[in-house]
Amino acid sequence: MTWSGAVHMQPGILMFTGAVGSAHTHAHAAVQILIVDDGSVTVTDGEGHSEIVGAVIVPSGAVHSLSATEGARGRAIYVDSTTGMGRRIRPPESDHGGVPEWSTRGRTAVAMTVRGVESDLEYAARLIDSLSESKQPSSVRALHPALYLALTLLPERISGPITLTDTAALVSISPGRLGRIFNDQLQMSFSTYIRWLRLRRAMEVMSSGATLTTSAHEAGFTDSAHLNRICHSMFGLTPSAATGDLTWN
Repeated sequence: MTWSGAVHMQPGILMFTGAVGSAHTHAHAAVQILIVDDGSVTVTDGEGHSEIVGAVIVPSGAVHSLSATEGARGRAIYVDSTTGMGRRIRPPESDHGGVPEWSTRGRTAVAMTVRGVESDLEYAARLIDSLSESKQPSSVRALHPALYLALTLLPERISGPITLTDTAALVSISPGRLGRIFNDQLQMSFSTYIRWLRLRRAMEVMSSGATLTTSAHEAGFTDSAHLNRICHSMFGLTPSAATGDLTWN
């Protein structure tokens, strides 16, 4: 079963709507909210626990895989943890909760968010609010100035080589300190963030009809094989499977 449908992108959110496919074991650098509208989807966590889910909240960095039956349809929302919206989402109750906790949390969030006549993205925003510590942006701890500057500069440099040392020099802080700030405030390493940033850029380029090789180079990957490996590790799919049957909006 392949993924096919529509993808909507806006700062901080990537939302898919359509036919849900399977995905090999992977871990993405974003919180994933998956809602199954038709058919059956089984989620398996990194400890091997499996559950057929109606809705599930997969934490950023959590290892998991998906197995979908023919005819499965739904919505997958990826929330970037570098944004205020992403950082407001409460972490799981337990670091080792796994798929049972993810599923319970998903069902609760969906039950709390009655679907109205709004757009998919508006519904996604309200769903994310139900997972947040507070709906007020002011409640989110401000990003460290060096991290904020790094997040501003890095997307402009994504087509070329990027190192923690060079980035730290750009924002006037030591590499070790900047690496700790990434882990503390974003719950991901600097290198994971760069891989996620490159992958998002490659998908954007591919969505415009560019070849795999061109997309890889535009996003700063060494070659198409490098892009393929990262896409597998973060989405459990090849780049062509992740973008081939999708309409990008």
